[in-house]
Amino acid sequence: MRYFAQYRAGLGELVIDCLRHDLSGVKVVGSDDSSVLFDSRSEQSKVGSLGYLKNAFAVLATVPRSTPQRAAERVADQVLSTPMLRGQRRVTSFRTMVSVDGKLVGLPRPAKAKLESAIGRATGARLSTRGGGAEYWLVGRRDLQSMLFCQRLTSGVKNGAAGSLGADLASLLVTASDPRPDDVFLDPFAGSGAIVLARMSLPYDRVIFSDLAGQPVPTEIRRGRRVSVLAEDALELPSVRTGSVTSVVTDPPWGEYDELGTDFATFAAQMMTGMDRVLDPRRGRLVLLLSRRAAYVTERLWQPANLKLRQSHQLLVNGHPATAQIGGRPGSGS
Repeated sequence: MRYFAQYRAGLGELVIDCLRHDLSGVKVVGSDDSSVLFDSRSEQSKVGSLGYLKNAFAVLATVPRSTPQRAAERVADQVLSTPMLRGQRRVTSFRTMVSVDGKLVGLPRPAKAKLESAIGRATGARLSTRGGGAEYWLVGRRDLQSMLFCQRLTSGVKNGAAGSLGADLASLLVTASDPRPDDVFLDPFAGSGAIVLARMSLPYDRVIFSDLAGQPVPTEIRRGRRVSVLAEDALELPSVRTGSVTSVVTDPPWGEYDELGTDFATFAAQMMTGMDRVLDPRRGRLVLLLSRRAAYVTERLWQPANLKLRQSHQLLVNGHPATAQIGGRPGSGS
């Protein structure tokens, strides 16, 4: 099955890596800074459930790139002459959208009416301009020679609290940690809790939220099952037993906008020493989100902390150059 997905600009390298982790038989057909066209054996429901995708679509047909009007007319002809939409019994209402190079555009009324009439005849569904039913999109991208006729699989990424890490990026970082049902998970710089909430959406054994920033802890975390909420120095974590944590995913202070009380190199060395202490000596896995400049410091600290840095993905976080560092114990296989 062919799929088209959109994501926040600057996350592409990590998104594609996580797609390969989450889905079966992923083959990238094309990509740009904020979208990817790919094939996968995975079901549509699985693709639509991925929280780090802004939009995910099942590609139903392609037509040569032209004006949206001409493309819509060609798609309408294909809808009526092929079985692509027939038998979709769960579709009771629908609406159509057109996106060209990331912007929604309108169709001339005759072309729009022709496309919507064809979809209605093929599915037996009624047109609903307010949404709530199926969404059929005509998508054009600058780097694609064809325009895509798709069915939308997602309802969009949920925004986090103002100033917090985005839910999409938190989900990506958690996926990069190779989450497992028996994990004891820790975020020592939990802040608004975006990473912890992303981890709690998947099976786990225990989750530890720790932060000294004084932000309110989300209710979903406080009421979560097998969740410990700590207010401890992330460099010490006295309540966390040595070697008891299997996975750490965290967004520590970058040393650029935060008061650390010391230089970043000293802070980073203490942080990695702490990671070495709390992580399981055989299975421990670690994912760090850092500024690009801070990553140059920490990349030299993995080996002294008995950890292996396996991957580094460059990305943009709110317009700032950042790096996701991914690894773990030499034998952890992460």
